[in-house]
Amino acid sequence: MPDWLIALFHLLVFPGFGFLFLCALAFQWIDRRVAARLQGRVGPPWFQPLADLIKLLAKEDILPVGADELACAVLPMVSLAAVLTAGLLIPVSGWKPNSFEGDLVVVLFLLSIPMLAYFLAGWLSISVYSVVGGNRSLLQYFAYEVPFLMALGGTAIVNGSWSIASIAARQSQTVWTMLMQPVGFLVAMIGLIGKLKRAPFDIPKAKSEISAGPLTEFSGRKLALWYLSRDMQTVVGVFLLVNLFLGGSGAMLLPALSFVAKALLLLLMLSVASVLYARLRIDQLVDVGWKVLAPLALLQLLVTVWMGVG
Repeated sequence: MPDWLIALFHLLVFPGFGFLFLCALAFQWIDRRVAARLQGRVGPPWFQPLADLIKLLAKEDILPVGADELACAVLPMVSLAAVLTAGLLIPVSGWKPNSFEGDLVVVLFLLSIPMLAYFLAGWLSISVYSVVGGNRSLLQYFAYEVPFLMALGGTAIVNGSWSIASIAARQSQTVWTMLMQPVGFLVAMIGLIGKLKRAPFDIPKAKSEISAGPLTEFSGRKLALWYLSRDMQTVVGVFLLVNLFLGGSGAMLLPALSFVAKALLLLLMLSVASVLYARLRIDQLVDVGWKVLAPLALLQLLVTVWMGVG
């Protein structure tokens, strides 16, 4: 098979757009069903995420007068492209077609682009709600990103590599990083909640305060791309933590079954956290980020370096 055809398959099917798209719809449905059950509701049918996406794609696409139409059209596409590119670099069930030393740094950089696009969307769409939501998203970014990066950096140090595949493979020879760095795992999970803007860190899009935040004035295809980017970012974030903290595909069970079980476990933790805890205020999140998470992540990092692990 020609190399260009293999590359096209990786880009469009697996582990590219087709695979991430299906996982995003599945994750969204599982998340909504779990939340519904915990709240005493039935939850949506399995096809609801796809139906919602099709409905949004068919709706009229409008923006308020004065908004930058070109920028507002480009930003969700940039966000989606960054998430898809990050997804191509993350091993799935031990399959690692695009792995290289240092890909963890590239993935972390790519996963920061959607937040910056989200912030710009708020500034460029004119609405007061959007501007306030954009400001909140940027402030929230500085609150969780530093502890999140330190927590993931600790996995690279303890496993002696900045390659996601190498970190996952190293754990099959020793123990899961989560067992060696439980504090780092906890900080990483909290940081992922902040990155995905899930409850209790859904401050930039608080419905009871600022409608939909930066996305208040978006509709139709643009809003569909924003939601698809968010759902795919959930998939990529969960897959990343599975590889860094839970040993990737593992060696005890069938690789695919083991990987899926670990991913669903992390998704369940995200779903339960979004139901159990009420939304924080932005000042409370900043306090938690800089007074609790950052010192804990730094302490975990210093202990790892002091022990000379890696």
